[in-house]
Order: sequence, then structure tokens, then C-alpha cells
Amino acid sequence: MLNAQLLVLAHLLLLGSAERIPRLKFTLKDLPRVEFETLEKHTVQFHDERSETLYIGATGTVLLVSFTEFNASHTLIPLSLDDNARESCKSRGPLTQDFCENVITVIERINGSTLIVCGTHAGNPTCWFLRNNGTQLASDNEGHGVTQDGKGISPPSPIQRPITIAVEGNLYSAITSTGQSSGGIQRSYGRIKHMKTEDKWLQNPTFVGSAWIKGKDSSKDEIYFFFSETEDSVGLDGEPYKSRIGRVCKVDEAGSKTALQDSWTTFLKARLICGFPTESRHFNKIEDAFVLLVDDDTKNSVVYGIFSSLWNSTAVCAYSQGDIDRAFKTSKLKGFTGNLAGNQRPGTCTTSNVHKNVLTAIRNHPEIEDPIYPIKRHPLYVMKHSSYTRITADRVKGVSQNFYHVLFLGTGNGKIHKVLHSNGKSFIISELSPFQTEAPISAMTLDSGTGHLFVGTPLETVRLPLANCEGYGNTCKQCVAARDPYCGWDTAKEKCASIPRELNVSDSEILQNVEQLNVSICDGASDVEVFGEQPKELTINSGAYLYLPCPVKSYHAVYTWSYNQKDQFACTIKDGSCPLIFNGEVPMSEGLFKCTASEDGLKEELAAYKVTLNDGNTLEHGVVVFGLAAIFSLM
Repeated sequence: MLNAQLLVLAHLLLLGSAERIPRLKFTLKDLPRVEFETLEKHTVQFHDERSETLYIGATGTVLLVSFTEFNASHTLIPLSLDDNARESCKSRGPLTQDFCENVITVIERINGSTLIVCGTHAGNPTCWFLRNNGTQLASDNEGHGVTQDGKGISPPSPIQRPITIAVEGNLYSAITSTGQSSGGIQRSYGRIKHMKTEDKWLQNPTFVGSAWIKGKDSSKDEIYFFFSETEDSVGLDGEPYKSRIGRVCKVDEAGSKTALQDSWTTFLKARLICGFPTESRHFNKIEDAFVLLVDDDTKNSVVYGIFSSLWNSTAVCAYSQGDIDRAFKTSKLKGFTGNLAGNQRPGTCTTSNVHKNVLTAIRNHPEIEDPIYPIKRHPLYVMKHSSYTRITADRVKGVSQNFYHVLFLGTGNGKIHKVLHSNGKSFIISELSPFQTEAPISAMTLDSGTGHLFVGTPLETVRLPLANCEGYGNTCKQCVAARDPYCGWDTAKEKCASIPRELNVSDSEILQNVEQLNVSICDGASDVEVFGEQPKELTINSGAYLYLPCPVKSYHAVYTWSYNQKDQFACTIKDGSCPLIFNGEVPMSEGLFKCTASEDGLKEELAAYKVTLNDGNTLEHGVVVFGLAAIFSLM
């Protein structure tokens, strides 16, 4: 018999770690997907909002993928090398296997009818253009493909991850440094002047994300880049990585002939802090970033980032756009002690001429003094012994008309965590497994307009729904307990359904509670959701060992087994089940055994077995095992 104190202890331990554990786990089948013929270690994808089409850049080609509800069809747009270019590349000496290929690294829309596509092109970066709504390569009057020098847009090597963003027909790009090049941020294509960062402004940068931050006045628009820097020499107690946010102004058109003639005059960078400083636990390397924009109030936008540590764990940190904006507008320049002409603020977005000594200050001191701390000064949560690789987010209106932030985080083994971020707290709604083969997630694109998420690995790309409401169950309690802003219990249709984007609250018959697990809003529901089937009848030989499975629905619940509605036994979750195992330490008599899950007021019977012994006696020690597979065959 399980001691009541042990049940309480198990529940307390679960509560302490629940924020790091997905509440539910789903394997998603029959999704529309495209599989790659060969391993694509470097893929980039582009998607137009409210479109059913996805562009995927691979080696020597762009895949134009069209999705339907259950299927995906694709067209190949080849951008391969000719034999002369490949042989010329190979003659340069020993290189990585894919260096002498054309790995597509950039796909961006530059206007309503044209996309720019760039690739490594065997160490000689080159760009092409897709026209006719992005379906055909642009060509000249003689039928030759129109190309553009891709230097500064695409890296020469596929191991360098480029970050690009198109803003009003102009392309901004950031290329990670290597031993051959210093890396940097450029305005690399478009109508207005091309510019770059000075080499000394960045220390071995690795770029992971970008965003266009619009101001109420268009002349105040900014472009953000997220990256980490590495020190050339670090002591035993030093920090090998420092995470940064860098920003430039859209209206920046470089300096004068005497100062920053071809460089940014508004570039500033700041340190991003993620960790627990009082505990000396730091996550210093940013791995990916996403800015969830609030169009009608930019200062309430949130920057989300994935950060890694040196001890094999990752953290998710969230930053207020208002805090970032304030730091760039008010902080001193690190190391600068001089005076500025006319009290002109370095980095200000302006179309006026910038005074020479302000340009000199930025040239020599591009970093601001104040670091940027996350909301509430600590991470949303930490994943130990696991890694997140990609992040994106959505802003969802619930039944209450409140907005909620939902994060989608890709893992190193092909899972997706769906996470609610509300009132400074995080709750992992579910873990989704959409792929046929485990591989690190390398690309994620979210379309809130159509309600889909496009997710890619080096082996395949799938499209999945943002709302997976039917998976939560067929009762009001199960649906409401999910705390998913996309879903609610439709009392008229008696099913868990997605929330209409234009929900009329006065006419709403949808029940939802996102802030906390509260199933009391489900009228007429009993205190315990009773197992809806007759108990499985099992007749066991005397002396056998018995193994009774109980399916795990919520990994935040406490599972207990009862014997004849009274005695209770513990169980341990393994492989999606919390089985009751009988042996010498837990002997049993014949009777009724039920498994119940308890979670903050939600109690549900998940399994019931009526066990009969052949000789009617208590089981003794024996050698016969009644296996898990045999039990599942009865369920």
C-alpha cells in the first residue's frame, strides 16, 4: 500500500519541475510533407503570409512547395553549377564536400512580383531572380538567366549561416565571420546606398536573427540583428561568448568623405543577458531569436531568444521591446568620455547631417554601456540535457478577448514545444512529434493568417496546424485543461474546437480558461471523469507477475492505482504509460484495479481491470510474466 505522504511528495516534486515538462505529447501523422532526396544540411525557407506555398532552398535547387490539407506537391527550380565552375573550385585545394556546390542560402521577396535567391556558388556567391509570382527564373532577351554578384548577401561557404531581411525593396544582410572574412552587417541590395559595419565593431560574430522594427514615423524605423561574439583569447574564468543585439536605422545613408563614408552612422550594439546572475548560471551564446511584434504598440513587442550554456542546456529568455528601445536611446557609449557637438545623440535615426565628432564617437565606441536584461531578470525556463534550435511565436486572442503569446520551439531531435507565455510565466502546453525521422529542426516559419506552422529538418519539411484541438480529448474538462489559447470547448457542438479569429463574445458558446487550470467552468461535469468502458477482465494463473498499463494523458498529473476502490499504489511513468507492477514487494489479490490521474482539480479514470485468479488465492512468487503487449492487445 502506498503511503499517503509519498503521494504528496510525488505531487510536490512534479509541481516543481512542471514548467520544464510538456503537459501533453502528440505524434502527428498524415501531415502534408516533402522529403528530400539527399541530406540537406543547410536549408533556408521563405513563405508569404496567407499563402499555401513555401520556398525551400537546398543544394543546387529551390523547391517550390504547394500545400493542401493532406498533401504537398513540389516543383524544382534548378540553380546548379556548370562543370567548369565546380572543377575550378576543386582546384583550390582540400575543401568541405559541399563547398564546391551551389548551396542556396538566401530567399527574400524584394517586391510584389520578384524574389531574390542567392547561393554559395562554389565559393563565388551569386544571386538569381524569380519572377511571374516567384515561379520562373528571370532571363534576358537571349534567354540567359539574369544574375547578380552575391558577395555580401550570401556567404561563400555553406557552413556560414547568413541572416537577411528585406525592407521596402532593400536587402539587409549579416554574414557570420570565418578565418577568411570578418563578417558583418550590410545593406547589400536595393535602391539606396549600400553600406557595412566597420571590421573593428564586431568580434567574430555569429548571426542568428533579424527584425524590422517600425516606428510611428517611418523615418524612425530600425533593423535589428541578433548575434554572439567570441573573444580571441579567454582565460579560465572568462566568457567565451557574449550575446548581442545590434541595430541600424532604415534612413541611414552613411557618413561624409572624412568619416564613415561607406559605413553605418547609426550602428550601436548592446549586451543581452540571459541567466541567473545571483547563482552564477549564465547562458551566454544566443542560438536563435524572434521578435513578436505588436503592430499598434511597438513598445509592447517582445524579443524571444534561445541561449545555450557550456553545460549542455538551453534557456528561453524574453525581452521587452520598450526596455531595448530605452537602452539604445539613453545609455552612455561604453568607454566614451568626451563631449558631443550640440548634445547630438549617437545612433539617432535622422535624415539630417550627423556631426563629425558624433561619427567619431560611434566609430570608436559602438557598444552602449547598459546591458539588456530579460523580463523579470531571469529566463522563462531552462531545458536541461536538451537543446532548442529554432524559435517563433504568435499572438493569439482568447475567448476573454485578452491576447496571449504562444511560442513554438524546435528541438535538436525534431520535436516542437508549444509554450504559453502569460504574465511572465511559461507553461509547456504540448510536445509535438511531426517527423518520420529524428533530426535537428533547422527552419520554422509561422503563418497566423492561415493558422499553420512550416517546420524543416535536413531530411523533410512539414506543415502542421497551430491549433490541434481535437487531440485534447472529447470532454469539456479535457479541452479546458489544455490551456491552449487556440482552443476551447464548443458547448453547442460538444467538441474541442479552434477559436474563430473574429469571435463575437456576446454570442460565444465556447469555454476556455488559459491563465490557470480551472475546469469548474464546465457545467454539469462530475468531480471525476469516470472510465467510459467496462473493466477489462483478466484471468491470471496463480504465481504470475502482473503488469497493468495506464495511458499517460498529462505529464503534469499524479497517477495512482486503487484496489477495490480503497487501497492505493504508486506507479512510475515510462514510455507513455504508468503501469502497476505486482511482485513480491507489492502482492495483490483478485479484484478491481483502477488508474486515476489527478491534476489541480481535474481527476480522470484512465484504465480499469477486473483480475481473477485461477485458484482464487493471493499471487505468490512465480516465474510467469504477463507482458505489456498482451495487456495493450486487450485495450
